[in-house]
Amino acid sequence: MRSRRISQLVALLAINPYFPYLFSRSVYRGTLKGICVPGLNCYACPLTVFACPIGSLQHSFTLISGKVKGYIARGFGALLYVLGSVGLVGAVVGRMPCGWICPFGFFQDLLYKVPVPKLRLPREVRWGRYAFLLVLVMAVPFVTGVNWFSRLCPMGALEGGLFLKAAPPRDPLPPTGWFFWLKIAVLAFFILWFMFSKRPFCRAVCPLGAMLGLCNRFSIYRLRVDEGLCDRCGRCRRVCPVDIDIFEDPDSPDCIRCLECRKACPRGAIEGSFRESPLTLPRGSSDP
Repeated sequence: MRSRRISQLVALLAINPYFPYLFSRSVYRGTLKGICVPGLNCYACPLTVFACPIGSLQHSFTLISGKVKGYIARGFGALLYVLGSVGLVGAVVGRMPCGWICPFGFFQDLLYKVPVPKLRLPREVRWGRYAFLLVLVMAVPFVTGVNWFSRLCPMGALEGGLFLKAAPPRDPLPPTGWFFWLKIAVLAFFILWFMFSKRPFCRAVCPLGAMLGLCNRFSIYRLRVDEGLCDRCGRCRRVCPVDIDIFEDPDSPDCIRCLECRKACPRGAIEGSFRESPLTLPRGSSDP
């Protein structure tokens, strides 16, 4: 647990290191802004020096749509870059960045510690993130030419909207209108939800989690459960940030590979590695 918290905090600072903004009030516009990080972090945050993969993915579809003439080829190039960068990370470690790097996942983990009654989400909410990916991130920007997911994203409201209002840039911001307050209402809704349920945004909404989760079944890094040792005691689910029983499907697209289950297992039945493991034997079998 401590190592993961340290990793999340270091990642938050590494992705958002541009503290000179607090003195200059000028946002970073260098070449690093073209590099996508494997986590949900708003590109509008004045402290960030990197791009959000979901924002970049939407932007590629707005260019491909032809709403802005002369940029269709650039849109396809951006699309291939985003899919390639996310796919490369996913092919190596699957959805592990969600558990160890993503700033918004870190935010959800912290808020869940608030002592309020906890609500368990049905497993079917997982399909929501695929709907958001296909509809709001891909189809709607292609049809309208507007990045609607980014405009409504609660991480954008937190890092971009509120931060910029609290520490405005040198260039004047647009007047605060009804849409700003809509974004704040969306953020407030999710903040409240984060206190009651384990990572609901990751499980039901996050398009990046949907993309990385699809890689869990073929990534180089894999989780293995020794069914001969596992007694299905449920301790793995109690500590799991996404509330799953890892023994049911070690390659589940819901799994963020935080390895909390491995630490909590009293029988040592769970292993994570970059190689094939003997912990693939069915229950009751033994080595020849």
